[in-house]
Amino acid sequence: MTQPFHVEAGESGQGSHLVVTRGQVVRDYALPGGEQSDYRAFFRDLAADFGTRPPHLDFAPAELAPDAPGWKPLITANLHPRILAGYGDPAVLRTDEGWYLVATSNDAPDAFPILHSDDLEHWEPVGFVFPEGQTPEWTLAGPKQADFWAPEMAKVGDRYWLCYTARRRTNALAIGLATAPHPTGPWTDLGHPLVVGAPVNTTGLPDAPDQPRFSGGVIDSHIFVDADGTPYLFWKADSNGIWPRPLAGLLRARPDLIDALFEEEGDRSAAAFAAAVQPWANGRRPLERFFLMQPLIDAVLENWARVGRILEGCAEAAPILAAMHTPLSGQRLAADASSLVGEPAEVLTNDLDWEGHLIEGPWVTRQNGRYWLFYAGNDFCTPAYGIGVAVADHPLGPYEKRPGPLLRSTPSWWAPGHASVAPGPDGSPQLFFHAYFPGKGGYNEFRALLTAKLRFTDTDVEVISE
Repeated sequence: MTQPFHVEAGESGQGSHLVVTRGQVVRDYALPGGEQSDYRAFFRDLAADFGTRPPHLDFAPAELAPDAPGWKPLITANLHPRILAGYGDPAVLRTDEGWYLVATSNDAPDAFPILHSDDLEHWEPVGFVFPEGQTPEWTLAGPKQADFWAPEMAKVGDRYWLCYTARRRTNALAIGLATAPHPTGPWTDLGHPLVVGAPVNTTGLPDAPDQPRFSGGVIDSHIFVDADGTPYLFWKADSNGIWPRPLAGLLRARPDLIDALFEEEGDRSAAAFAAAVQPWANGRRPLERFFLMQPLIDAVLENWARVGRILEGCAEAAPILAAMHTPLSGQRLAADASSLVGEPAEVLTNDLDWEGHLIEGPWVTRQNGRYWLFYAGNDFCTPAYGIGVAVADHPLGPYEKRPGPLLRSTPSWWAPGHASVAPGPDGSPQLFFHAYFPGKGGYNEFRALLTAKLRFTDTDVEVISE
């Protein structure tokens, strides 16, 4: 059986420290900050000392697609000192005034940068949706507390609607909606979340922390306006944020499962460490809990089919298995943007091997009389992340997926994801997406804006070269 770890944690004025013991080996580690880069450095040292799985960015991915001549970088450097993490989850909208871009801002003081371009070549920052001090009352604000993700703009009638993800004061992620007379604002929020997640059943999860840590969050909303003017809202259940710590708790209670789930010693050691550190992780802020579980997540994704097969035979793992599925839902929006109409429909879930434990970032476009849903799959901060596509004859499906990703990591760009579609200068459809520079990845790491031209048939779509 894999040798267990023992972890003692403490706090000081210089940050956190962990005393890690395994057998006769004892090491003391300092964590001066709570960013993903701090945890990556810690896991690099832990791997050197104890043979755990090293951080995924410390080695090149096993498979890279050839460099794609159809990909065109648009923004590869920071254009404003108050835009702190680049242009992740980019949503591009073409208007009579040119193109507007909104992007994720994470925990930056100013939420959601807005940029404008006349030609897609030159971009100018023109403000923020919610400047510092003007975030909605229901949202959590401030560094290392707020998370403002994936804004998207759509013109509905004579006004602009913007949907987005934000963290509620309970720490649960929810979807908000704001409206404005112009893409630059001023933006008026509904004053409350439009969509919130349902409570998650934690029955049978070992060492489950108190609510609301296990409240089901929702993220990555998208507004699609059909040809007849009907608006729809799409979003993702953020259940992939639920299962890692319960799995670590299960392995803490059932250490015999570690050797069954994982073949490689480094993966087994990473799982054993996650089991030991889980009680401390439960008390950290939401993103730090994710950072602490990253090696376990990587190990699970590396052994995805095996893990799923073995957990299916473990009664205690039923809620964990359920949380490893991340459905995308869709529902009609009321004409005044104040509420949803009817019942939600599940339109897609992660059921292909390349998608791993999640799909997210939906974007629907109508082309050739059919509805094409672009989405991202796998882990956003790893080279396994990519962009998939599915097609249907109605906005709410049923959708048929392309069997493999449309875009995946190349030697020049890693983790392409969270796409949007807008007409280019010649009116033909273009895909806009973010990607990391090679060897980079993670929360608050710079993400560049890229584009590629698309060609649709009745049954498929392809990226075309200039």
